[in-house]
Amino acid sequence: MVLWCLVGVLLLRGVGDVLATSTAVPAARPVQDGAAVAWPDDGARAYAAQFARVYLGYGPGGAADELLSFMAPELTGAVVPQLGKRDPRRVVQDTVIADAERLDPRHALVTVAARVSSGGSWSTRFLVVPVARDGRGGLVVYDLPAFAEPPARAQVQVAELEPLSGVDAAPIEEVLVRFFRAFLAGRSDELEYLVPAGVRIGALTDPVEFVGVDSIAELEPARRDGRPVLATVRARDPESEAVYALRYRVRLLRGDRWYVAAINTTRQGG
Repeated sequence: MVLWCLVGVLLLRGVGDVLATSTAVPAARPVQDGAAVAWPDDGARAYAAQFARVYLGYGPGGAADELLSFMAPELTGAVVPQLGKRDPRRVVQDTVIADAERLDPRHALVTVAARVSSGGSWSTRFLVVPVARDGRGGLVVYDLPAFAEPPARAQVQVAELEPLSGVDAAPIEEVLVRFFRAFLAGRSDELEYLVPAGVRIGALTDPVEFVGVDSIAELEPARRDGRPVLATVRARDPESEAVYALRYRVRLLRGDRWYVAAINTTRQGG
């Protein structure tokens, strides 16, 4: 009896352990640094770009209150540019984020590249904007901005590509001519015959005129089911009649004939 009682206790404990394991709720894992929202975030970048547009576009008759609305109160006396007698009106055409450096969880330096017109000439200014976020989520430019130099020009070696040759050269050129004539002209319905089943590639929404395919080069050795190529295409703007040289990375697939599966290394889903 004692032995059977011991066996019963062990069985009951085993069943309890299984139930406890299956119903236990896993403990919440702490958020890792890499999973946290990146700082400076999109809001901080947009705030810096808005400030740069107002700061670099400030001129005669400018609204100082709009500029000061971005700044910490302690800096309002120093941030407004001092204009000369011949200072022309400046216009900021466009701004883009060139760089962003995180100083700590609440402070960052955001570099804005701005296209500025002054006195009839255009130039690009790089402005470093110190941005901070407080505990409530508010944003402010907490220090004076700074002008910065543009990024250094890179020195890279341009690869020499082999022109496409062999028995596949003529049929591939034929399908690329048909594809780019429809793609550049905005005729999406004609592309359906030229892409594999289940794949969709949209045509341009702002059409240009196809002039021709100048060259086709091999990017990688051919595979049994397809090959990636580099196609140099010329297109003419219908308004200005300017002709542009364009280069597309094309992924071709071989079925009953050649199909264009993707352009510019982007897989187009169906």
